[in-house]
Amino acid sequence: MTFLDTGILVGAILQAHPQHKVCRAALATAQGPFTNAHALAETFATLTGFYRVPTAAAAELTLNLQESIAVEAITLADYQTAIQEARSRGVMGGGIYDALHATFARRKKARQIITRNPTHFEHAAPDIEILTP
Repeated sequence: MTFLDTGILVGAILQAHPQHKVCRAALATAQGPFTNAHALAETFATLTGFYRVPTAAAAELTLNLQESIAVEAITLADYQTAIQEARSRGVMGGGIYDALHATFARRKKARQIITRNPTHFEHAAPDIEILTP
């Protein structure tokens, strides 16, 4: 099982993205690819905010990810665990969002996390193999 981070999702679905080909390949070749619903929200936010993709197109691109990757909701217990572990892992500020992804990935028994931002997971997921495309 492989957790795909938001940056990979954005790169995979946005043809104008500078790393589109490698992100698309990461999505296509990942073993048991999955993500969480929060990553879909982050993907939509990135598409409409940073890349200025119109909302209708961004919504379609984001929601269509469910055809090629498993998506599940994050549980309240995942939030509680991520926040509790933030203290001992040295996670602060916006790092809590990657810690939340790591907590979810850990619960789902991910062997790997594929991300464009490996340093974001150094503290949050030292027990999971972190890969970049």
